Parts: sequence; structure tokens; C-alpha cells
Amino acid sequence: MKILGKTSDGLKRCYNVLISKEEMDSALTLKLQEIAKKVRLDGFRSGKVPLDIVKRMYGEQASVESKKFAVETAAKKILNDEKLLTSFGYLTDIIKDEGNELEFSLKFELIPSFELKEISDIELRKRVAKITDKEVDETLETIRKGHKKWVECGKTQKVQEGQKAIIDLALKTANKKLKNGEINDLEVVIGDETLVDDFWKHLLGAKLAETREFFITYPSSFEDKTLAGKTMEYKATIKKILNPEEHKFDDEFAKSIGYENLEKAREWARSLCISKYDYMSKDIMRRDLLDKMSYMYDFDVPQNMTDIENKEVSRQIEEEAKKLGKEFTPAIREECRKIAESRVRLGFVIAEIAKKEKITVSKNEISQSIKNIATMYPGHEKEVWDAYTRSDAIQAMVGPILETKVINFLFDKIKIKEEKCSIKELIDLDEETFDFFKEEPKPKSKKSASKTPNTKSSVKKSSVNKEKVE
Repeated sequence: MKILGKTSDGLKRCYNVLISKEEMDSALTLKLQEIAKKVRLDGFRSGKVPLDIVKRMYGEQASVESKKFAVETAAKKILNDEKLLTSFGYLTDIIKDEGNELEFSLKFELIPSFELKEISDIELRKRVAKITDKEVDETLETIRKGHKKWVECGKTQKVQEGQKAIIDLALKTANKKLKNGEINDLEVVIGDETLVDDFWKHLLGAKLAETREFFITYPSSFEDKTLAGKTMEYKATIKKILNPEEHKFDDEFAKSIGYENLEKAREWARSLCISKYDYMSKDIMRRDLLDKMSYMYDFDVPQNMTDIENKEVSRQIEEEAKKLGKEFTPAIREECRKIAESRVRLGFVIAEIAKKEKITVSKNEISQSIKNIATMYPGHEKEVWDAYTRSDAIQAMVGPILETKVINFLFDKIKIKEEKCSIKELIDLDEETFDFFKEEPKPKSKKSASKTPNTKSSVKKSSVNKEKVE
């Protein structure tokens, strides 16, 4: 391997590489030998087919693989010899491929190098909202309206949308891999859109003790692979029909949610409010901290990472534009690019702080995070768990968890001043977003003009920067 030339532009590096005829011949022979070990041909023992026959049969395949191998080997050697840390892999362009010589370019983008800056001068305000009795009662009222009590209907009632049916369910299948079975006293909310093939629709209009027989074909993308694409025969017998009724705002309602009386339920609701607004306050501080940190750093970031982040930022803002009936202008597109660059830059800062302070993400923390998500989908916990425990999904979760741990670490290192405020003021601050589509009044002078924050709260957190799990 011979390096013919090298160019440098910011974080970008480009190497022109020449692989000689002798090296290419050696790589081709190596690939033919690998293929020969797997070839089965009448008249020859396994793995003993002559190379000239293997070359006639698989020469084109071996040639392609040997060139790929030569490029990969060159890239690894350059990265090792030059001690380069890249943001992703590399790009390659073939310059010359003739006479068994191979000339190509290798393009890399490096991880930026920078020094962490002192953060002790940063000061944040923590808004502390006073929880009123009205807020507590409103929280309980929301819970009361969503927590129905189910009352059995009369015998002449037919199953209608919004009701709950208690059924005995028998299922049969001709597929030997699946088992027939019965489920007694199964509760089905009529109108539950999460049920496969709108299962509940087969029960509409049924009377007490009536049996409905029907077939359901599960979609090929169904989470349970044993059922995906399969057809099942169901036999459902209506045992009870229940109507939803609202609880009164009294001790009976309190007992239905696990508290001995209404006063105890109010204490619980107050703790919910405190947790809710404390989380909101910390999220506002997080945004403020990231904005302040974004002004502290101004190093180059890899374009390939920025392109990925910019795609996501632009998608979110473009969706917002469509909802508001606004135009996604070139100026807004350029602003999205700046946001993406800032987010990638902050991702490197967060990762560097984590490295310096030995902050990592454990497997237990990832598992707990997945469990927290799963509890938001009652009845579908297994599907959520299966979806989030794929390797790619796990890696996507690491970035946000790591960021949260680093932010909490920084909160302990900087000045935080508590400031009392109303719940309305806190909510307004939490919902405050950078409006790309609102005309701001022009500043009277350059001195009064303020910088646009680099990390917009209207844009969701990114997970471009990923860290390895312990």
C-alpha cells in the first residue's frame, strides 16, 4: 500500500491510496482460498477443489471481495498509523482500477478536539411553584373522570361501544405450532383501538349469553411472531355487559384508587403535583443550562453527524409549519442547520464531561427506563419491552439517559437560585418554544439585539451522540 497524497480541511481528511498489482494478486488469492474451503464439487474432496477451477467459477465474486478487503485494510492501517478518531466510518471513491492495480481515495471526518471550560460562573434560576388546594382538587378531578366504575346492565342490554364486556373466549387454529385454548372472564372494552383487527367489533350488538364465532388474521408485522400472519378462529360468549359510570367526589372514590378517605387521596394528589412541577422546573433549568453552554463552545463538528441531526430537526419544524399553515422558508432551513450543529457540539461536550467524570449508563438504568416506558402502555408491556430491547433501540436510549446524568451532575456544581412563581408562570415557561413562524419586533439598536438560543425547546432531544453501555 502506498499513500500518494493527503489533504486536510477542518475535520476532514482525504488520502489517495495505491494498491500494487502484487498486493491485489495476493488479496485475490486469499479470497479464492477462503471460497475454496466452502466449495463442494463432484470428484473432489471437500475443500480440495483446485484454485484455477474455483477462479473460473467464482473469479468475479472473489475479485469484488478482494477489492473491498484491500480498501478496508488500507482504511484500518491509516487510522492506526495516523492515530485518527473518526465520527463514522469512511467514504471511498475508485480513481483507477486497471492492470490489477487499484487506486482510490479514503475520506474521513474526525472527532473534534477541544478543552472543557469552567462552569462555576454559570447561574441558574429554579422556579418553585406554590401548590394550591385548587390545583390539588383539579388533579383529583381529572383522575376521577378517567377512573370509571363499571355497573352491570340489565338482561335485555346489547353490547354497545363504550361499554365493557366480560366474555369466555375459546380459540382454535389448524396450525400445529399454535395451541388451542380458553380464556375465562376476559374483560374487553368496546372501542379499544389497541386490540388486533378491532377485536371488539365482533361483539357489537350481542346479547347476554349469546355466542359469536369469527376469524381474525393477524398482520405479518404483529409483535408476537407465533401469531404473525396466522388466522385464528374465535368463539366468544357474553357473560356480563357493564356500563361506565363516574364516581362521586367522595370517600368511596378515594377507596377505589387505594386510599382510605378523600383527605388521604388529596395528600397523594398534592405529592403528584409537587413532583410534576418540580420535574417541569428542572426541565426548564436543563434547557437554560444547555443554552448557556452552547455559547461557551465554538469548535467544528463533523458534517456527517450534523446532516443526520439536521434531518431530524428539519422534519420536526417542517411538521410544525404544516400544522400552522406556514411556509418552511430557506431562512428557517438555515436556522435548523444551526440548531443541528449546536446539538451535535453539545453532544460532544456532554460525552467529554461524562468521560472526565466517569459517568456511564448501566444496563440496569436502561432496563428501568424501558420499564418506565412500558407502564405507559398497560396491557402491552411485553410488546413495548420486546421493541425497546433490540440492540439498536437500546443504543438510541443511551444518549438521553447519559445527558440526564451529566446535567444532574452539573446542577450540583453550579449556582442555583430558587425563585417563587405561580403555576401559570411555570407552565408558560415550560411551554415557551422558539416560534420560527412568528414575526418578532425589530430591535431598536444592535446593543439591544440578543442572540438566538442554540438549543430550541421546540425541538426534541437528539440521540446522535451515543455512549457504550457498561
